[in-house]
This record gives sequence, structure tokens and C-alpha cells, in this order.
Amino acid sequence: MKSFPAYIACLFLASCGIYSSNFDCPPGKGVGCAPVGEILDLIIEKENGEDLFVKDKGTALLLKQQKKEQEEAKDAEPKAAKLFLVKTPSGEWVLSKTKDGKES
Repeated sequence: MKSFPAYIACLFLASCGIYSSNFDCPPGKGVGCAPVGEILDLIIEKENGEDLFVKDKGTALLLKQQKKEQEEAKDAEPKAAKLFLVKTPSGEWVLSKTKDGKES
């Protein structure tokens, strides 16, 4: 009866030998051990497509600054006025700032 726990321990150790540590592809390179906040700082969010993950905090800061400058430049551009094609009572087509053709 005293050998029963030893038998169970050998059985558990033998079952661990079944697990293979060989994988089809090696694990990718990452940031290793790092706080979640630092990892989030390395992600550059994009409007279209997949978000970008950079491996260097300096590069991440530079890309974020460029993105911010692009957004500021985009906001600074004057908005184009909407024009409507309106038929006048005389039957002519003219461009107007309002849908009814009455300029205010």
C-alpha cells in the first residue's frame, strides 16, 4: 500500500512525457515581459486596415505624432461648400447654395 503513491507519481510523470515541445513553427519575436501599458503604447491605431504594432517606443511616439499632425492638418483644411443644381422659373439650370434656389 505504501508503494501506491509512488506508483501514481510515476504514472503522472510518464504522462507528461507524451507532450511534445516540438512545434511546426517557432514562436514569434515579441516584447517579452513588459507591462500592459507599455505594450498598449506600442500599438498605432489606423482608421483603415489592421492596427500597427511597433517594437520600439521611440518609433511608436514618432508615428503617433505624425498621425496627430495629419489629423490636425486635415481639420484645418477649409470645408468645401455644398452646391445644388437648381432649375430656375425661366428653365435655366444654376448652381445654388440652397436646395430651393433662394440665396439668403
